[in-house]
Amino acid sequence: MGTHIIEERLDWRRWVTPKPLEEKPIHRWYVFPHSFSSELVHALIEEWGLTSRDRILDPFAGAGTTILAAKEKGIPATGYDLSPLANLAARTKIANFNLIRLKRASRQLERKLKPSTWNGHYRVYPRLVEEALPGPLLGAFENISNRIDQITCSAEERDLFRLAMLATLPKYSRLVANGGWLQWNRKHKRIETLPRVFREQLERMLTDLGEVRLNRKPQWTAALSDARQLPDPDGKYAAVITSPPYPNRHDYTRVFGVELMFGFLNWEQTRRLRYQSFHSHPESHPARPDCSGYSCPVRLKRTLTRIKKAGIDPRVLRMLEGYFLDMYLCLREMNRVCRDGAKIALILGNAQYSGEPVHVDELTAQIGEQAGLSCQTLLVARYRGNSAQQMAHFGRNPSRETVVIFQKSHH
Repeated sequence: MGTHIIEERLDWRRWVTPKPLEEKPIHRWYVFPHSFSSELVHALIEEWGLTSRDRILDPFAGAGTTILAAKEKGIPATGYDLSPLANLAARTKIANFNLIRLKRASRQLERKLKPSTWNGHYRVYPRLVEEALPGPLLGAFENISNRIDQITCSAEERDLFRLAMLATLPKYSRLVANGGWLQWNRKHKRIETLPRVFREQLERMLTDLGEVRLNRKPQWTAALSDARQLPDPDGKYAAVITSPPYPNRHDYTRVFGVELMFGFLNWEQTRRLRYQSFHSHPESHPARPDCSGYSCPVRLKRTLTRIKKAGIDPRVLRMLEGYFLDMYLCLREMNRVCRDGAKIALILGNAQYSGEPVHVDELTAQIGEQAGLSCQTLLVARYRGNSAQQMAHFGRNPSRETVVIFQKSHH
């Protein structure tokens, strides 16, 4: 394995977390766990000297941080994600709204909400949804969803109302995301407060749109697609800023299972999405494009051997093998769709299993070179503590969270 330059950028430590997004207009409409901040995107745009003649790609767009941050800087951008929930959040944040029309539609929606009719639901929902929203709660959210469909407004305006509803839902759900897992929520709000809380969420979004002035050209897009097989032509992008899932066993089709199965997918469709997702959790077993050109790094083979000797679940070994194969396929696609000289930044987190470290950043640097890219440097933004369970058995052993920088060579 080649030696890569490792440099600390600990002043970026807060930027590789979603915390700054929680109070930032528009970004705060919907925030995914384990995402990064718009400040990191802005810093890379400045450092790389990108201009309005360039275009940025984020093939793991999540809730749209990179695309919206690029729009804030006037740099065209495209984002892709496999999740329809992520796609809704991303495309709503970058949409161009007429605030007068939007306020009119919002008032129309509020007049249609009738809590006296929130007595039951009519659709059949997966069990998870019914457990999360028991009794009249499910009927209340179904009623809001139906009223959103009935008002006179554009598709983009309807998306905003739907996103407001989904942002409100966790406050009432008995099951909520906690980091990378779903857990019982004992602090949920009472149904009587739902009209007010939903209205406050909408008002916050409308206030943000009134305060923030962004470029209104149609140069920012979000769509559904698989990062292992992108729909773009060769040489389209000047830069990539993205964060693939970490190999931490977190399955976001379960973490956001309530929202996905309430608003987008049935149980079988959610399962298919789970299987096709990036191999960062044991239940993934995706259909992949041609994998020729990939060779499992020797260092990864040695790491897997040590983890196997510790007696870990074989599914975790298969996950780690699949994770780096998926990483190769995604990097190969980034290389294809980027133009010569393009810069690529991947925000990654190292992991450990049975006390054995998995150096995701260095392994990805090597795999990127297999895919035809040149690794410039590994910028260590922060050190994360290992889990309480790992710490109890193996002691404190912080893992790096790193921005891995590649460049596509000039041909």
